[in-house]
Amino acid sequence: MNVKKYRAANSDQAMRMIRRAHGSDVAILDCYNVPGGVEVVVSLDEISTAPLELPNSQASFKAHMNEAREHEAQADSISSAAAKGGEQKANAIRAQLKQQMGDDARSDNAVERQTPQLAWSQDQELLAMKQELAAMKSMLLGQLKEQDWHQASQKQPAQRELNRFMEAIDLDPAVARNIAKEIPEQEDIRLQREMLKALLINKLPIMTPPSRGAIAFVGPQGAGKTTTIAKIATQHVMRHGRDDIAILTADMHRVGAQEQLRAYGNILQIPVYSAASNEEAAKTFRLLQNKSLVLVDTTGLSFRDKAGLTELENLLGQLPGVNRFLVLPSDSEAYVQSEIINAYSALSPSGAVLSRLDETMRLGASLSNLIQHRLPVVWCSNGPKVPNNLSSANAEKLVNLAIKMARPFEVSQSKETTSKASGSFNAFC
Repeated sequence: MNVKKYRAANSDQAMRMIRRAHGSDVAILDCYNVPGGVEVVVSLDEISTAPLELPNSQASFKAHMNEAREHEAQADSISSAAAKGGEQKANAIRAQLKQQMGDDARSDNAVERQTPQLAWSQDQELLAMKQELAAMKSMLLGQLKEQDWHQASQKQPAQRELNRFMEAIDLDPAVARNIAKEIPEQEDIRLQREMLKALLINKLPIMTPPSRGAIAFVGPQGAGKTTTIAKIATQHVMRHGRDDIAILTADMHRVGAQEQLRAYGNILQIPVYSAASNEEAAKTFRLLQNKSLVLVDTTGLSFRDKAGLTELENLLGQLPGVNRFLVLPSDSEAYVQSEIINAYSALSPSGAVLSRLDETMRLGASLSNLIQHRLPVVWCSNGPKVPNNLSSANAEKLVNLAIKMARPFEVSQSKETTSKASGSFNAFC
């Protein structure tokens, strides 16, 4: 039996300490005077985190309750006897109770040794449930913070126009809130917009595209990995020739992707290799070390496919020195993009290819995610044409595009009343 001692100036203060720590149902085992006050001994069995063995029948439950009442009555007898000065009687009852407590503890230990307990960390279902609850909690807290910030900014006329402008861009509320802190409230709205634009350009991470080395493109199915490889290969051939480039497709599930790359390889007259396993991919990769540029296509995987991502990580681990770029579809919902980045962060991508710019309605969600996750943009793809619809990332051009895309939403917002805007948060969804 687990016990704990509490010391206080008097019994009332000690009981308040015990109730705050353990509630009102805690069992009091002993109470006696000590220098400076009193000391109270309580049982911790009622609040133990160990698995409880419930009585399996009504009779055993009654017996269990009778035993508990007996212990409680004996504890009351100790207090009563001590209060009346019957020290000898109290000591006798206390000795009897301690002996019973020792017997109970030995019995409990024996049962515990016989019954192996399953730790929570070993139960995959409980772990999955815990992760889902944590994700839901984070999402709800984020939404509450977003609503609080939105409503607070609506009460300040100086920030109202800037807030609406950031909503029209579709910036994440956390990003918008941090940027708003850096913009003086008293400035003219036109100057505030220029400051917002400058801050976004400064905060958006950009990476210069590599012209040499091995590059593996990862991302969800349909993000545009295969087409991006075809565009980069074509641009490289046009600038540097076809002798020092090769393509390796490790997409073992989509035959169409392999055929598409072979077709481009035939047009460009560059070698395209296919691998049916991780071992074959690693062997072929070693044979291509003499090439200045090797482009690797991989299987498109959902951010929920944990097993597939683990297998992809094993594959890339067998390709020494390969850079990893995440192809991020800009037309996906903001939370989906965030989940994609989080899932693929296990692969340690060096940068991102922002794809499907021609199919997205607003760009603020993508810019927000890239800023929040500190993931540099390397290339931007704004259409299916090879090789024209691929360009090096430019922060100023991306921010200008985001502002241009926001204009229709800004016009629609201006038709809404302030009360309607403050009572709804749809502009961020």
